[in-house]
Amino acid sequence: MTKYIRNNELITADLDEDMVMLDIEQGKYFSLDSVGKRIWELIETEKSIEELVDFLLLEFEVDADTCKEDIEFHFKKLLELKMISEIK
Repeated sequence: MTKYIRNNELITADLDEDMVMLDIEQGKYFSLDSVGKRIWELIETEKSIEELVDFLLLEFEVDADTCKEDIEFHFKKLLELKMISEIK
């Protein structure tokens, strides 16, 4: 099962319920909404998408299929940006 972990080289700051991030190497800023922020917190340690779905279903009003699809969609972009890493 593939697991994911965040890139701890990014500089982050809380902004109310959201989070802003700076990737110094790429010279880019990013922002995360409250759900993205929670996922970022959860992948401080290795987690599979299935584990993330289980956590998020307890905290947010979303169905499992939509949650999984959204995570998979966003993780593709985060992998491209080297903001997260895959661990197989």
